[in-house]
Amino acid sequence: MILVGLILLPLIGGLALPLVARFAPGAEDRPVRLATLGVMAAQAALAVAALFGAGAGDGRWLALHRTPWASGVGIELHLAGDGLSLGLVTLTAALGAVSTLASWREIRRRVVLFHLCICGTVTAATGVFLSFDLLLFVFFWEGMLVPAFILIALYGHGARERSALKFLIYNQVGGLALIAAVLAMGAGASPPVFDAFALAEVERSPAAALWLLLGMSAAFLVKLPAVPVHGWLPDAHTDAPTAGSILLAGVLLKTGAYGLYRFPPMLFPEAMVQVAPYAMALGLAGILYGGLLACGQTDAKRLIAYTSVSHMGFVLMGIFALNPLARTGAAVEMFAHAFSASALFLVVGALHARLGTHRMDALGGLQATAPRLAGGFAFFAAAALAMPGTANFVGEALVILGTFQVAWPLGLGAAAALVLSVVYATLLLRNTVFGEPGTRPTEDADLREAAAMLALAAAVLVVGLQPQMLIELLTPAQEAVGRALEAASGGG
Repeated sequence: MILVGLILLPLIGGLALPLVARFAPGAEDRPVRLATLGVMAAQAALAVAALFGAGAGDGRWLALHRTPWASGVGIELHLAGDGLSLGLVTLTAALGAVSTLASWREIRRRVVLFHLCICGTVTAATGVFLSFDLLLFVFFWEGMLVPAFILIALYGHGARERSALKFLIYNQVGGLALIAAVLAMGAGASPPVFDAFALAEVERSPAAALWLLLGMSAAFLVKLPAVPVHGWLPDAHTDAPTAGSILLAGVLLKTGAYGLYRFPPMLFPEAMVQVAPYAMALGLAGILYGGLLACGQTDAKRLIAYTSVSHMGFVLMGIFALNPLARTGAAVEMFAHAFSASALFLVVGALHARLGTHRMDALGGLQATAPRLAGGFAFFAAAALAMPGTANFVGEALVILGTFQVAWPLGLGAAAALVLSVVYATLLLRNTVFGEPGTRPTEDADLREAAAMLALAAAVLVVGLQPQMLIELLTPAQEAVGRALEAASGGG
């Protein structure tokens, strides 16, 4: 029941926020913010309890839950958690807390709805990470769009309505392909079956498996996002509120990576082996494209958005490299990118709340006017360029090493692309931390913002300096993927 609790806790907590606002004592909206923090803390604690509990008994799954729901149409509440999924649930709850802290100063209207959207995003993402009934998975996948759309459209800046619609259209089109693939798989049996483990045993023709793989992967690639279906991301990040950018970078993008990591090797391993070279090339294209465009940006949020395209290209390449080192690196990079990108958006959001802009030509001289924010910017920019000792270095180095073993030209291209990260990180630091001071003095990070930055910095360093702790949690999922792909490719 602990997995059911992980889904219900943020849902019930979010729905209770209007009651908190009405009846809890306190000035203005403080009780709602504190209640949201409490929900996120409880969610993280419950996820950690599942992550380090006794396990479900078969060596891989740390928690399992299966309950009939609508047996006549093949739907059941089938939840399962291993180190990858429960680790991502823990990450989601932690970033929900960071989003709440980062929005303390920024959000002053419709506070209850805003924090309800944070809880809704955490609920839906948790369902995605734990669901193994594919219709249930689709339900949570589509459910993520609603709170994220509201966060951008109602609480964002600039052309927020346009950016929110762009986000919705891209992801809804990808979601329709996912729904079609799931219905095509499940409806072939009588009665219908949507359990992923049962569907993994179904024999399909190579053509059918390929089309089903492409249908499912379309939604995952949009959310990742991969080039050329990344067009929604820069606008969404630029115009989203700070919490929206944190949740987009740290949670929603990871659902796309998780979907690719989890289901294609399980359901269509032969088709995945067939498309692997093309997918790896697509990952390299994202690395180069995102890095190049990041180097040409004048808006700090837009620059960080394009770095996300580049970093998630490493994840895509690692997933399809058919190599255990690269797969491990892809999984580590999911967490590493969540830490560093979320922190950079936190710092830029703090500056926007003070100055009303995130254009780099207005943010210069932070080392003189806001040394704590400047230090955070410098540290997380170093993490984004994969400085040794940071989590990003571990993830990207493993992906490159693994790719070299199976396709050295692609590995060489990925390694060469790291030069771009040095360029855009240097530009970011030169135009913000250094440079001429802005026209107005900037108030430095407050206690809440500093606490969030320190927590994310600790995560970057712990994974960077002691990666084996995370790698051990991810190994069972990586080995399960490897067994499926080796069997499909005829390996031993």
